[in-house]
Amino acid sequence: MLKIARTFSVSQWFGRSVRRQLIAAVGIMLALATLAAGAIAVVNGRKAVDTEMRASIEFAERYLRALVQRISAEGRTEKLEDILSLEAGPLRHAQIYVQRDNSDPKLIEPHSSLRNDHDDTTASPEWFTSVMQPRDVELMRRYIFFSEARASILILGNADDEIAEKWQELSALAVIWFSVIGLLLSGLHALMGRILDPLVALARGLTALEAGQRDQRVHISSVSELAEISQKFNSLAVSLDQARDENGSLYRQMQDVQEEERRQIASELHDEAGPCLFGITANTESIVRLTDNLPANQADQIRKRTSEILTVTERLKSMNRALLRRLRPVSIGKVSISGLTWELLRDFERRHPDVKFVASIETFSRSYGDAIDLTVYRCVQEALTNAIRHGQATSCIVSLEESRIDPEASHNKKPILINLTIRDNGVGVRPGAEIGFGLAAMRERVLSVDGTWTVSENWPAGTMVTVSIPAFDASPTKVNLVQPERIAS
Repeated sequence: MLKIARTFSVSQWFGRSVRRQLIAAVGIMLALATLAAGAIAVVNGRKAVDTEMRASIEFAERYLRALVQRISAEGRTEKLEDILSLEAGPLRHAQIYVQRDNSDPKLIEPHSSLRNDHDDTTASPEWFTSVMQPRDVELMRRYIFFSEARASILILGNADDEIAEKWQELSALAVIWFSVIGLLLSGLHALMGRILDPLVALARGLTALEAGQRDQRVHISSVSELAEISQKFNSLAVSLDQARDENGSLYRQMQDVQEEERRQIASELHDEAGPCLFGITANTESIVRLTDNLPANQADQIRKRTSEILTVTERLKSMNRALLRRLRPVSIGKVSISGLTWELLRDFERRHPDVKFVASIETFSRSYGDAIDLTVYRCVQEALTNAIRHGQATSCIVSLEESRIDPEASHNKKPILINLTIRDNGVGVRPGAEIGFGLAAMRERVLSVDGTWTVSENWPAGTMVTVSIPAFDASPTKVNLVQPERIAS
């Protein structure tokens, strides 16, 4: 349990930003310094209270002894309490009790005209009073015996006023101290923000470059070290842009060759395998018709064999049609991109009846061109295949829509942005895992048409693939948005 708690605390600490870590570290050090300063202030204050009380009690004792001698010399012993009440004004931090014979001690209250301003001091909290109280009992108690008046005078020290003054002093210092700490942390937060903002911009720039935003550049920082990093980042972005142009050109050539090979294979399958299978079907059906003139037992045997041949032929036809769709949809360039997507989703639902497919697709009147149509088609195909084969998903959501962008604001000459999102509820992508060949091919295909591509976690579970491709306006009109629904087979 301790190991788990330690691991959690370490991950929580290092999972935060550098600014928060630094401010937290400085805050902890200031808190420790505050505790140390507070402890020192309490210790020094306690010593000051002891010193003040010792001086006050000694002064009160000397003062009252002199006063008792004067009362005795003047013969006014019977007015001892009244004289003490009138003469007790100069005494601070002391309470005077007079006891005659065996009666209870009587507290002598100073005359109202002799009360000092310290009596109005705001009381300190109980815990502070308990900490600051002198521990020497003898220090707080003195006796004076007045034999002529047959009385004894008890002097008790009362440190409440002195402790209250110390509390007010420490409170004022604490307010100043915490104000300084607040200003210091606020200034440190602003300063660290000014220093670290270029690093945050660099991190965002790297994320944008990873997503395929090729025009991403960062502002050159005024800090010399960060300025050099910013310049290197911009140089790297330019080099990466050039490399992506070259890779995009090579990939488009490879894609053209690949699609041409697929088209040729699909054409041969359609032109050769299709007629052959049709010929097999036609000849088999003619054989069935010839059995009408044969004996019943021979005709039944031939019909049984021909039925098996027709069944196998139909399976081959189905496989041939599915292979044609996988190699190159025959409707590419003939129907809109939304129609291609609907056709692909229905095919997936026929092949995976245990998986729920939900779609929200805008419908357009015609295509965006073979390159973009094929890119969207292959992205949907690859994302759904990965979700079902590797992610064990039981639900997939496909969203395809068009948005209009401002070419001047985005520095993009293409005013239309095609947004494709595929979400599933599968096992998701492990953090730090390398993408497979299929996703890598999808990324290159999207980048080859100047699009952006990201793979992220889908809440609460699964994977989300997001693709954005700039394009020219396909048509001035478009049909309304299809609401999310279960695809009909």
